Amino acid sequence: MKAPLFSLIFSLVGITPLSAASLEASTSQATYPGTTIPMLNIISGSGKTSYVGGVINDPNDPAATEGIWFKAPTGSTLTFKSDNTKVVKVDDITAEEIQTGIYAVRIKPSGVGLTKITVSLSGASSYTIQYAASKASDNPEQTTWLHGSCDASAMADVGNGYFIAADDENNILRLYSSQQSGMPLRTFDSSGFANGSEGDEYDIEGATVSDDGKTIYWISSLGNNKSGKEKPYRNRAFSTRVSGSGINTTISSGAYSEEFRKAMIDFGDANGWNFTASASYANSMIPKRIDGFNIEGLTLTNKGDGSAYVGFRAPYVPLKGVTPTSTNRKYALLALVTNFTDIFSVSGKSSVKPQVGAPVLFDLGGLGIRSIERIGGKYYVILAGSYDSGGIPRAFLWDGTTTDAASAPITTAGGHLTEMNLGMEDLTGGTEGHPEALTVRQEDGNTLLLNVLSDCGSIDMYDNGKENKEYSGDSKKFPWAKFRLDTFVYTLPQESALNGVQQLQPLFTYSISGGVLSLGRLSAGTAITLATADGKIISSMKATGSTLSLPLPSSGTYILKVGKQSVKLYKQQ
Repeated sequence: MKAPLFSLIFSLVGITPLSAASLEASTSQATYPGTTIPMLNIISGSGKTSYVGGVINDPNDPAATEGIWFKAPTGSTLTFKSDNTKVVKVDDITAEEIQTGIYAVRIKPSGVGLTKITVSLSGASSYTIQYAASKASDNPEQTTWLHGSCDASAMADVGNGYFIAADDENNILRLYSSQQSGMPLRTFDSSGFANGSEGDEYDIEGATVSDDGKTIYWISSLGNNKSGKEKPYRNRAFSTRVSGSGINTTISSGAYSEEFRKAMIDFGDANGWNFTASASYANSMIPKRIDGFNIEGLTLTNKGDGSAYVGFRAPYVPLKGVTPTSTNRKYALLALVTNFTDIFSVSGKSSVKPQVGAPVLFDLGGLGIRSIERIGGKYYVILAGSYDSGGIPRAFLWDGTTTDAASAPITTAGGHLTEMNLGMEDLTGGTEGHPEALTVRQEDGNTLLLNVLSDCGSIDMYDNGKENKEYSGDSKKFPWAKFRLDTFVYTLPQESALNGVQQLQPLFTYSISGGVLSLGRLSAGTAITLATADGKIISSMKATGSTLSLPLPSSGTYILKVGKQSVKLYKQQ
């Protein structure tokens, strides 16, 4: 066979023909610190299409900070096209050669909506990114956006800034970072954990973690569906066994119970509140009404005896023994299950029936219980929200006192309940989402760190007339479904207020000497920002080791943020 003419010419002049330029998404992408797990789902290769979601002004947006990694000849110039420059301007797409022949393409959105971004290299095939940008929260520094799910409904803290979230429209449990926006690190299908299968929706609404961290307990709503129809798989509570912690957490099935719905209905009936009517299938009682039937809160108590509190989003109730009317449903309700952990001491289905003690009533200003979390030894934080989807959420610190709570409900005027005033007006239940769950960590003797999770499934994230949840079932567009996690810091009024509560070590240490700020006890990959008191950024980076030193340029006041923690610094002359 004769050689092609161009090969003969190159041979005659002693020139080796160059291979054609190529552009392809790398098989290696930016990963969560200390893992090989990518933050974004990118299809490797050339001429492909990947779906990427982002948030305007999100300081932890992986597509904007870490970028999408492409392979191209070193020294190449990549070009970009955005079909909707109101969402992403071409000038806000950049490429940086971070390794020889590896380019990080970073996308910074400026508007809400969808656009197709084309990445090109002259003489090579192009690559398509279908991109969706949603608006920022009112406080971007305290908000993390978690992709791959949107109807988030319950969460369990597994340590070191990681948590497992449930979704009330499927049975997938997902491991996320509370400090890094992006896709889940791991997913677990819990369908088989409680004798269900794919499509048997549990409607998981509450979670609590055992003292040793080895078990997570989950509870379903126990209620009817949104049309008031019977859905037997919503009558579930189950446990998962935990291996590892933090970023290395995995879970497996434990035990499950189908006894909680009946036990709670019997409990309400016994106290004169006719929960049989609230939960009626025959009358098509929907759960999200003031006289409906809907569980959302779950926490082990601080009693150390295996008991747990179950919190009701609805119904609101009158005093114990008083027949409910249209005007006396004023109080939020906790039910004490005295043998809670005993129910899950087996493998598989448990036949142990819940034993329910005296009710605990709260006046939460017309709100029900959306989540409740204990804080070591004595105290609890209650996240309160409306029985429907409206209203502004509120948070309360409760000291655990229950004396005569069924006939004299606990109020903020009684000294046992304190409204925390976290400033959650941003979480209005309108365009921002519906707060569903929280976790609480005590960072030192006087400070609580609260992570509040919101269900964003019904929100039109991209101003295109589609609810967020419309994307959650599409494997290609799954990154476009997202929910939010907001971090709030609460300083207790006096250090002695939490006597007897277990104290946790702060997440980091800091000191100032000779004009230098020294940080310690850092985790690699933690975002660090140093700003002036008026918000001007001085330094922004990620920790590469356990210690770091930063110069303070002059005297004055500074705000230091390490991960989700913020502190105010003062440098004198």
